[in-house]
Amino acid sequence: MMCLTKWISTTLAIALLASTAAATERVASGKVKSINADNKTFVLTDSADKDFTFKFGDNVVINRAGKESKTDLKAGDPISVCYDKGVLTWTSHYILVQEGASTNCELIRGNIKSYDADKKELTFTNDVKKDSTYSIGKAMVRLNMEDTKIENVKIGDHALIIVDTAKGATTLRSVMVDRAK
Repeated sequence: MMCLTKWISTTLAIALLASTAAATERVASGKVKSINADNKTFVLTDSADKDFTFKFGDNVVINRAGKESKTDLKAGDPISVCYDKGVLTWTSHYILVQEGASTNCELIRGNIKSYDADKKELTFTNDVKKDSTYSIGKAMVRLNMEDTKIENVKIGDHALIIVDTAKGATTLRSVMVDRAK
């Protein structure tokens, strides 16, 4: 009996560790249903009318009208959120409030595939392995949340981009690369 208990405990521990290691960043969209400041959480209702609870990450960034803060989120806000899908908790890291100039913007998670310096074009592979090419134009570029130049971004870097789709045209607004230091 003792052997069986140890085996079950070990199996559960391995499964929990594997799940934690498999936690990845994802992007979700919907409307903020409620905010609980005491628990540092908010509830998002998606387009299928399903509710999801997210924890505010310690370094969460909330982008409202191009201004970033840690606290400017309200019930009723239409948002796109980048989060870590953990085993027990979904932790938000970047929240884009989709209003005003950002109404048609969305967050896309993926990897830098290439950069053509002559054409000033960035090719990006999203999480479902679809490639898209964007003109850099006036897009903000960050490396570990510090302003940088596109030349400092490397092929294969994990990134979160903000794109604006209006009147059939897609414009790259921001490239945020997170690279382990």
